Amino acid sequence: MSQVSQQIVVDKNKTAEQYLIEAESFYIVPKLIREKFPDLIKLIFETESMNTEEREYWLQIMPIMSEDQITKFQGILLNEKNQLAKLDQEYATETESAPAQAPKFNEVTIKEKLANIRKEENLSKAGEQKEEEELFKHLQNL
Repeated sequence: MSQVSQQIVVDKNKTAEQYLIEAESFYIVPKLIREKFPDLIKLIFETESMNTEEREYWLQIMPIMSEDQITKFQGILLNEKNQLAKLDQEYATETESAPAQAPKFNEVTIKEKLANIRKEENLSKAGEQKEEEELFKHLQNL
């Protein structure tokens, strides 16, 4: 199977008509598709779920597809496109709100906590040293 569909560059800024013109230089694009489903070629090239071989397959069988088959195929591609757009929007919304939900870093509070921890450690060390000295004195008196 040839990989002609790789020669058509995917660009989300291209119009459906631009995709049709490019596809017609390599494939037979039926009049039915040109008239009733002008965005189908664009959908085929811009879908994220198809690899090159699958695109090639659909472009090659287009001339023998019935209108009902084309309608269903287009519906599947549109549904996928809409679902992906919805997921992208949800992800964008989540990432925008994520920093607001994150706890704020307060440098002053952190420094105060560290100072308190150091103070407690020093007190603990002093207490341990005093206990050691008392134990040592007790041992010497034995």
